[in-house]
Amino acid sequence: MMLKNIFFAIILIAIFLPANFCFAQKLNTSELQTIKELIKVKHELESNHELKSTYKLQIFSGSLDQANETQEKFESLQLDIASQIIYQTPNYKVWVGNYRNRIQADRAFEKVKSEYPNTLIIRPGK
Repeated sequence: MMLKNIFFAIILIAIFLPANFCFAQKLNTSELQTIKELIKVKHELESNHELKSTYKLQIFSGSLDQANETQEKFESLQLDIASQIIYQTPNYKVWVGNYRNRIQADRAFEKVKSEYPNTLIIRPGK
């Protein structure tokens, strides 16, 4: 019985191993170069937070004048968190931080919520 199983396993390996090599796709040098360039561009976009895969805190939504005041007040707190004003119809919004995951955003939220109780954790573009 054991000899029969070993023989069967050898037959399967003999059949499927060459098939794996036949269907393997080979890339030429220009395709490899294109893939390397795409990986480089993706890495740059991720490092600049341009893929919108980060979390942010929204501390204000309203008029431009109030958004500017809110941003100035936030920067005066000196929390070392970057802020920006974004326009999304019909309001201007003050977003702060760039957090890679929800845990980091929650930690920053705890620092900010006492001063800005209406703060939201958002994920732009999602």
